[in-house]
Amino acid sequence: MRSAYKRTLSVAAIAAVLAAPAFTQQSLLPDIFDEPPAPETAAPSAMPAAEPATPSPLDQAAEEAGPAETGPPAVVAALPPAPPDPLDTAPKSVRDMSRAGPLTPARGGYGPQTFAGSHGGFMAAMMRRLDAPPASRWAHIVLRRALLSHVETPREIRDADWVAERALLLLKMGEVDGAKLLIDGLPVDAFTPRLYQVASQVHVAAADIPALCPLETTAQVISKDDFWLLMAAVCSGLEGDEGTSATLFNRLRRAEQASDFDILLAERVTSLAGGVGRAANIDWEDDKRLNAYRVGMATAAELEIPAEAWADAPVAASGWAFRSAQTPVAQRAAAAIPAASAGIVSAREMAAISALQAARAKDGEVPKSVLSMRAAYAGRTPTERITAMREIWDAAETPTERHAALIATGPAAARIEPSSALAKEAPALIESMLSAGRYNQALAWWPVLSAADDPLKLEGWAMLVLADRGGVVPLEPNLFRAAYRTLAEEDETRARAGIGSILSSLAGLGRISGGKWSSLFEDFGVDSREDIHTEALARAAKKGRRGEVAVLSAIGLQGGWSGVRPRDVRPILDAWRQVGLGDEARMLAVEAYLRRV
Repeated sequence: MRSAYKRTLSVAAIAAVLAAPAFTQQSLLPDIFDEPPAPETAAPSAMPAAEPATPSPLDQAAEEAGPAETGPPAVVAALPPAPPDPLDTAPKSVRDMSRAGPLTPARGGYGPQTFAGSHGGFMAAMMRRLDAPPASRWAHIVLRRALLSHVETPREIRDADWVAERALLLLKMGEVDGAKLLIDGLPVDAFTPRLYQVASQVHVAAADIPALCPLETTAQVISKDDFWLLMAAVCSGLEGDEGTSATLFNRLRRAEQASDFDILLAERVTSLAGGVGRAANIDWEDDKRLNAYRVGMATAAELEIPAEAWADAPVAASGWAFRSAQTPVAQRAAAAIPAASAGIVSAREMAAISALQAARAKDGEVPKSVLSMRAAYAGRTPTERITAMREIWDAAETPTERHAALIATGPAAARIEPSSALAKEAPALIESMLSAGRYNQALAWWPVLSAADDPLKLEGWAMLVLADRGGVVPLEPNLFRAAYRTLAEEDETRARAGIGSILSSLAGLGRISGGKWSSLFEDFGVDSREDIHTEALARAAKKGRRGEVAVLSAIGLQGGWSGVRPRDVRPILDAWRQVGLGDEARMLAVEAYLRRV
């Protein structure tokens, strides 16, 4: 249900979460964007009080979200050394599902008490109805870390079902590698019907078809999904039993238990692995609708999905495609754009995929965007590097493409030393750095801007005042009015919205309130929102339930930025600050401003 459960929740909507009936779906592979059946809940159990929330380092998923192939060009050499990827060293086998997840606190996780005190059934229901990914890149990053943290199962839900709900939401967010880490290594004898259902979607979206074969026999007994009948045919072929495989494929085709298009994809995978030798050509004109099954099977079959099929694909599909090394490099590069804007792909990974494109291109066929990226990181002079960055930004045709372009150049912008000679370039460089989470390097430009002419100074001030912890960038009412006058010269409506966003965010960050700020709040229509959603968010924050705060925040930011108001962001910033996510809160505040002006 991608559109029915929207950003603002009513009392009835939240109450309906726990009262909603189970939804049964018996299609080939239940679409992860449809409402799935609710898992069974476990008997109530006492849980320890939530541990005090402690600040964590700013998640540089903006910078180091995960592994990516690299190539030899200078663009990669120009990047700062990457810290060890926490997912690379995560445990590969888990025997106790009551505490599962690859990210321990030492690896950047939020700790075992992340969901302590939360109602597991309520959390699972909210997670199933979340229209992922959220509008905010930073809300996505915070939610991903919460879901991947090595956490205890909250009360009122079975251990296996809790893992399943986390893996399914990660998959809906496009985080297929994270979902795989949650599922891989779990003891099959502890799987519930729900975990079997989710595992099918995770493995197929990751194009890891052999991983489904150990589950197939038992899954057919406990699940009514026709998907497992298809997997029986595929796995028989992969195991060398071509006769059984062919018989099962024919039976599925005669019974019309799967579309001919989906059966052809499965036969292609089986044939490629040395099984059934009768794979026909795939004609995407027959059915262009993409889902986890089609993306994964096409990837496993080494088929390139045509560009027109991606036009209406969910953002998550871009994440699945980017994460697979089997996906053609040009398609991975295209997928990186929406995935980066959503928070799935990091700036480092965008630079790395650009390097890979260069490494695999024939002489004279290196895309212009790749040449610009190389120059942005490895140009001989700051001017040359900035010129290349502008080429990348100017090539963007949509807000999503521009956002991704700013993220991609963030580390390159952070390598430009602040200089009064480059003052005119500062606002654009700052926007790029902050989009990628490089707030310390961005703040280093304030001494340069503070000495610049007012228009330039105030353009940079509007971003840096949100990124500042306090004490570097001045915070006075007269600066807001001056910034408004400057911005209004181009667009009065956007200027009003932008200043209102800054004021509302600073209030959520706890940096301004009442007193001398009251008249500004009134002039720019800054108010607070109070409803069942904000009450639940505030209650979770007060009790230190960081995981619950992450889920509720993402729910409050569903849909695009056009539907997100400053009053929607304010309570989220307040909640994040309370549970020790101050750095992330400031980046969300900056994002809310930049995506509105």
